[in-house]
Amino acid sequence: MPQTTFADVLCDYALVQIDDVRLNRQLLENPARFFRKMSLYMLNAIPRFNRPPEVREWLKFTAPSYDDFQYIPEADMAEGDTIATDATGYGMASGVITAPDGYGGIGYTPIAMAYDGETGVVTVNQAVPAGTQLDFDFYNDGVFDRELGEQMKRILGLCVQVVWENRFANAFLLQQPKIRDKSFDTGNEANQMRAATERLKALNAQLNSEMHQFEQAICYQDYVLGRGGIPLAEPEAGR
Repeated sequence: MPQTTFADVLCDYALVQIDDVRLNRQLLENPARFFRKMSLYMLNAIPRFNRPPEVREWLKFTAPSYDDFQYIPEADMAEGDTIATDATGYGMASGVITAPDGYGGIGYTPIAMAYDGETGVVTVNQAVPAGTQLDFDFYNDGVFDRELGEQMKRILGLCVQVVWENRFANAFLLQQPKIRDKSFDTGNEANQMRAATERLKALNAQLNSEMHQFEQAICYQDYVLGRGGIPLAEPEAGR
């Protein structure tokens, strides 16, 4: 039976609406860690899809699972060397070299690797100098119990966007007054907060409108077409 995964909604709907280049970079650098992070936004977003009430039955899911492993080789590693991680049974794995980036932060460089889900062994397909910090992430995706229709996926993607935007609107540093002088101006905190609040209002209004339209589609299906159940596709035009 076809099923919808968290990654389906995140990649095809949420990321398209959020359009944040940082997320695209994180997806390329370390996909397993990226989906682990974004699955938390999905878990917070699902309860926002609450109209009509019976949609909750269609949004039941198996939660994602994940693990991580850090390794620092004591000797130089050659291409093809292996690392036993004891992380077995995962469908996705990725790894990065973690090191200071020269700007006071931490940089991540993807590494070429292969992962055996049965044994948990990672094969590193590039040379790695001794003392290099290697961070591996492992992930099994969340899966909805049923295949969701396009309209449901679109609404879920919008729910994720609302949760994502709410994170920035409530950021502590954004709300704190900052020191200014003639050479440096951070902008007005009150204006920034006002703009963020207005954007959240607009996104929530869009979400409510989408759920209202979805609710109407279900009523049309149930009482006009007599089909019953949550629609997996939008009603055919003119019917």
